[in-house]
Amino acid sequence: MKLYFAATAAIALLASAPAQAASVMSAGRTVQEDCFRAAASPAHTDRAVANGIAACNMALTGDLSQLARAGTLVNRGTLEAAAGSNDAAMADFNAGLARDPNLAAGYMNRGAALLRAARYDEARADFDRAIDLNTADLHVAYFNRGEAQEASGNLVAAYHDYRKAQELAPDFKPASLELARFQVSDHRVATIR
Repeated sequence: MKLYFAATAAIALLASAPAQAASVMSAGRTVQEDCFRAAASPAHTDRAVANGIAACNMALTGDLSQLARAGTLVNRGTLEAAAGSNDAAMADFNAGLARDPNLAAGYMNRGAALLRAARYDEARADFDRAIDLNTADLHVAYFNRGEAQEASGNLVAAYHDYRKAQELAPDFKPASLELARFQVSDHRVATIR
């Protein structure tokens, strides 16, 4: 099973600056930005994850808006999941989504963690919510939901989700690889070769 994490909660960076300070340029990066960059990085080395979590922890001690706090919690949850701290990751995903129930990246990343934990029904529900919110990574949401469908034994639904992922992002190789395993008969039943 190959699952993909969504883009991190970019809303955390955008929502943190007060509107009147939008044109003020600051020298250097903020710890909130360091948290975001660490979570967004595809290279999750032990050191990078630890530094990212530390940046998130520091950012969360600051004065953040509800949306910025939600995004920062989701970013920290992403890093905790990368570190294998699933309980801490789930707690942060839940806390972030409680603060902003429309944060698609939170559902995407919590869904990926649930999928990895073999909690397929819950993972599917999170991917459904991310799809309803029109996540920026829509093809990834369909792909990961297909993974949850397949792991649950619903091959027809998995096939359709992989097809939708491929339709949305034709160059997304994981969807093509999964679809290559399927054979669709005239009876409209998907089976795996």
